[in-house]
Amino acid sequence: MKLILLANLAGGVGKTTSALACAVAATEYGKKVLLIDADANAALTFVNGVENPRITTKEFLSQEYPLETALIRTGERVSLLSSSSRLSSLEPEKLMSQEKFREITKEFELVIVDTPSGPDNLLQYFAQVADLVVIPTTLEILPIRGALHAKEFVIAGGFQKKPHLLITMQNHAESLEVPSELLEEFVILEPSLIRDVAVSDSQTSGKSFLTTANHSQVAAQYREITYALLEEVNLI
Repeated sequence: MKLILLANLAGGVGKTTSALACAVAATEYGKKVLLIDADANAALTFVNGVENPRITTKEFLSQEYPLETALIRTGERVSLLSSSSRLSSLEPEKLMSQEKFREITKEFELVIVDTPSGPDNLLQYFAQVADLVVIPTTLEILPIRGALHAKEFVIAGGFQKKPHLLITMQNHAESLEVPSELLEEFVILEPSLIRDVAVSDSQTSGKSFLTTANHSQVAAQYREITYALLEEVNLI
């Protein structure tokens, strides 16, 4: 099992979009994928067409229910561990150990975790078992600040590699100049992602734009990004 953690302490940068798109793309490459919504806002759960689930990430991580009971199989062949506002009441002392988490999820080749904006106990919990940390960001100052703080936060949590930076929602990605500070702090993923209405159009469909806008440029870009990530964790 390989785990990819998506994080940025700023919101509105494409974490949830990227988590879902990479999960769906990985299934297209033949991987068995577990997608975890670790955000009490449950945006990832909602865009998968699920609202107010009975069993969520909270109940699984606190060992109230086994994984097989908590999972939802989406229409895009991804296994989803959903979320709800109840996740905010999860008590850190009740979390299963990271070793047990890895053992329980070992049937999956790839686990992708979507995290909330802002510092969070679960962000550091998953940082300790992550093989890669991917930080989506736009190039405005507040998202960049959030990306830099996310790097500090996951390293403080035990992640020991240089995080990857995924630049999102650009109008002209082909002529993009990445600030030198980011080149020093992160591994920059390519290509940078364009802004595309296909993303927002898909969000009420219960499916990702890789399905609803299969031939769009942004779908092709996410497939390319996912292939690179799979290569990096030796799944291709």
